[in-house]
Amino acid sequence: MYHYRSLSTAAEGHVRSAARGLKRGTLQRALALCVLATASFLLTASCKAQESVPPLKDAFKGKFLIGTALNYPALRGEAPLDLAVATKHFDALTCGNSMKPDFLQAKEGTFTFAEGDRLVEIAEKCGATPIGHTLVWHQQTPKWFFEGEGGKPLTREVALARMRKHIATVVGHYKGRVKQWDVVNEAINDGPGVLRDTPWRKAIGDDYIAEAFKAAHEADPDAILIYNDYNIEMGYKRPKAIELLKSLIAQKVPINAVGIQGHWLMDSPNVIEVEEAIKEFSALGLKVMITEMDIDVLPRKYQGADLNAREAMTPEQEAVMNPYTKGLPDEVAKAQAERYKQVFEMFLRHKDVIGRVTLWGPHDADSWLNNFPIRGRTNYPMPFDRQGKPKPAFFAIQKAAEADGKK
Repeated sequence: MYHYRSLSTAAEGHVRSAARGLKRGTLQRALALCVLATASFLLTASCKAQESVPPLKDAFKGKFLIGTALNYPALRGEAPLDLAVATKHFDALTCGNSMKPDFLQAKEGTFTFAEGDRLVEIAEKCGATPIGHTLVWHQQTPKWFFEGEGGKPLTREVALARMRKHIATVVGHYKGRVKQWDVVNEAINDGPGVLRDTPWRKAIGDDYIAEAFKAAHEADPDAILIYNDYNIEMGYKRPKAIELLKSLIAQKVPINAVGIQGHWLMDSPNVIEVEEAIKEFSALGLKVMITEMDIDVLPRKYQGADLNAREAMTPEQEAVMNPYTKGLPDEVAKAQAERYKQVFEMFLRHKDVIGRVTLWGPHDADSWLNNFPIRGRTNYPMPFDRQGKPKPAFFAIQKAAEADGKK
């Protein structure tokens, strides 16, 4: 996912002060001091913001895991605010990008595990469950995976061997530590037909999904293996998901759960529709995970998470499409809180089949929705604001969990 980050005025002051005190020719030292000054400020601010509220994860103990995603700035030590929010409030941690194929194996045979290792270390240190995302996807996968020798079409045997090696190496590296894996991501078509015509499908065939799950299970028989997708809770796509999942189960493919991403809008999808999907998926004998949840407060034409579905914004449209550049109005924050409340109340009604709810980012500044489907917008989809302070949505989620505990 893609990220937008802005420093607060005070943080920018720290950076400018550090830079002014340096002589010319010391750019490297200046940059280092700027990073340290900013990190120090953000860490202090985030700690103060967290002191007054109890951890969100405590409210969900015995119900399901409550998670978030951390991206490369946090895993490289450049985003202390992200870490402060994540480690206090969440007991499941996912790499936003650092376990995707383009990060782990940009060149064939050369694996880069440093950032993924860091996430696992952070999770283990704070008692959280590490989540792996994602092994097989048509996006953020280097072209070499699908290129044959001399520009020739890739044979099924070579493509299958590459996929199996990637999965075996990655899952094997984290065996016993990463507890859940999004094995295949977004394989269902939005248009006609069940399966998206991805490079994996073209090279291997329809059974590439089953083969991916088999390879992951072989590498770590104890890991929970998930099929993950967006909009599969909605009427147009759910029947396709059911068809795929039933087929995998009939083939005795080792699949344990289905992941509903949960990239939702203020008015869509209907909570009843999501609830029906949870019932149908769980009736197949699968656990249900909400894997990438956020609630977008900005207008857009498209619902979902297909990275190809980007929209342009003219200067004339900015006032309409990017209306909250100076802050989120109270009435919108309250409406968002009510939406989160209704959704979490529904999750809690099905806590016997839901294993995890992951919010896709620790706070508003670190949400991919600042750049999707329109780049450069100021969005507010998370329960924590840009300073890591809890929003009305946070308290709505917490109250929903507390009310469930009193039943």
